[in-house]
Amino acid sequence: MAVGLVLNSCQKDQFQLDKLSDEIEIQTDLVAPLIYGSMGMGDLVAEFDSSGYVDEFEDGLIYLAYSDTVAEVMVDTLDLLPDGFYTQIYFDTEIAGDPFFIGSSIGDTVHFIKSKFFGFEMEGENRLDSIIFKGGDLLTEIESTFQHTGFLTISSPYILDPDGNTYSYTVMISDPSGNFTCSESQDLDGYSLLTDKQGDSSIFRMDYDFALINSGNPINPGEFCEINSNFLDMGFYSLFGYVDPVEVVSESGVLDIPVYADVPELEHLKVADPRIHVFTESSLGLPFELSLDSVIGTAGDGSTETLEFYEGHPFVIPAPTIDMLGQTVSGAFYVNNQTSNIQDILNIAPHTLSYKVMGDIGSQNQSHFLLDTSRFLAELEFLLPLDLSFTEYTLSDTMDFAMGDEGLDTSLIRQIVINLQTVNELPLELGIQVYLLDAFDTVLDSLLDGNPVFLSSSEVDSDGELLQASEDSHSIEFPAEKLGVLEET
Repeated sequence: MAVGLVLNSCQKDQFQLDKLSDEIEIQTDLVAPLIYGSMGMGDLVAEFDSSGYVDEFEDGLIYLAYSDTVAEVMVDTLDLLPDGFYTQIYFDTEIAGDPFFIGSSIGDTVHFIKSKFFGFEMEGENRLDSIIFKGGDLLTEIESTFQHTGFLTISSPYILDPDGNTYSYTVMISDPSGNFTCSESQDLDGYSLLTDKQGDSSIFRMDYDFALINSGNPINPGEFCEINSNFLDMGFYSLFGYVDPVEVVSESGVLDIPVYADVPELEHLKVADPRIHVFTESSLGLPFELSLDSVIGTAGDGSTETLEFYEGHPFVIPAPTIDMLGQTVSGAFYVNNQTSNIQDILNIAPHTLSYKVMGDIGSQNQSHFLLDTSRFLAELEFLLPLDLSFTEYTLSDTMDFAMGDEGLDTSLIRQIVINLQTVNELPLELGIQVYLLDAFDTVLDSLLDGNPVFLSSSEVDSDGELLQASEDSHSIEFPAEKLGVLEET
C-alpha cells in the first residue's frame, strides 16, 4: 500500500504591493508533495516476525507457523524384553529305576538325555521370532545330590554364538558327596536366539545330556539333579517378530502454542484455511496406524474445542521393509478444513493443545523388526496462511515533514487542502487515519476528524496473485487556524 499527501496552498512569487488596493483579495495556488510512504505485507510480517513465527514458503504465501514434537521414541529405551527369563529341568526318580544304570559296573558312564521346549514370553502382546542379544548373561545353576561324579552338557540348536555355532556348555560334576553345586555365567552379547511359533507363543528347545559315572553308591530316593538356566539383563541389536505398536508408541502431553500467547493481537484473527501438518520419520520395521486422540485446544480465557476428524485418520505410518534395515522412511499427513474441524480449534486462539498419541496395528503387516538404533519421530506443524479476517488490529508507520522545507511563507496561507492518494495492492479492506505528531511523538490532531477513510481491497486471482490494485483519492480541507499544528508536526 502506498500513501501520498499533497498540500494545496495560496502564494505567488512577486507582488508590487504599492500598486494594489487594500480591497483586493489575493488567492494563489501552490501544489507541493509533502509525504510519500508505503506499507506492505513485509511490514505485517515484521510485526509478528519478532517472535519468529512468520515465514514465506515456496508457494509465495506468507504463513504464521509453529511446530513441536508430539512423539519421539528410541527403541533402546523401551522395555520390550522381560527382566529375567529362566528354564528349569530335573533328573530324579527315572535314574534310580534305569536298567542301564542298575546293570552298570563301577566306573561305567551312563547317559540320561532330556529335551524340553520353553516359551519365550515378551511384554504385552509382542511375539519373538528371533533376536540377536545386546549384552545380557545366561546364568546356569546346577545342583546334584547324587553320590556319583559325572558331567552335564547343555546345548540348543536354537541358540547360536556370534560365529553361528550351536550353543553347547559342559560342566564337570566332580563331587560324589551329594553336595555338588555350580554356577556359571555366559556373556550373551552377539548370540542369537531362534524360536518356533506355537499358537500365539514363541518356543525354543534346550537339550540336556546328564552323564553319571557309577561310583558304587546306591541311588537313594529323593536324590536329584536340578538345572536352572537364567537369561538376565537382555538387550538386543535386532529383534524380529510381532511388535504391538501400543508398546512402542503411546504418549500424551500438552503442547504450548506460544504464537498466540506471544502475539496477543492474534486472538482477534479468524483464519480461513488453517492446517496442521504431521511429519513422521521411522526406522522401525513396524508399519502401524497412528491415532491422535483427545486433542483439545484451550484458549487464554479457558474455553476449549476438541479436534474431530472427518477422514484420513488414523494415519498409516510408512516403515522400512526387511531389505531396508537401518534406513529411515518419512511420512506426511495433512489436517485441514476438509478432513477435520481444525478451523474451530485455531479460531479460539488456543494457548495449549492437549493430546494423546497411540499406535495400533490395524490392518497392517504383522511381521516386524526392530534394531537397537531404530527410532520414531512425529512432529506437528501449525500453518496459518494469511487468508484471514482481522478485527482490532492496527498497522502503523511514521513519516517526517516540515512546512518550511520548501521556503514557504506560511503567514500568507489562508486555506489548506490536503489530498490523500492511496494505492492498495493488498487483498484487504483497510481503514486509514493520519495523525499529526510533534517531535516527541505526541498526537496533536488527526487529519480525518477522528474518522478513518476506508480503502477498497485489491483484486486478486484464485492463486492470490494481484490483478488490479485499488486507487483512492481524498481531499481534506484543513482550517488555516490549525496551521500551527502543521508547523509543529
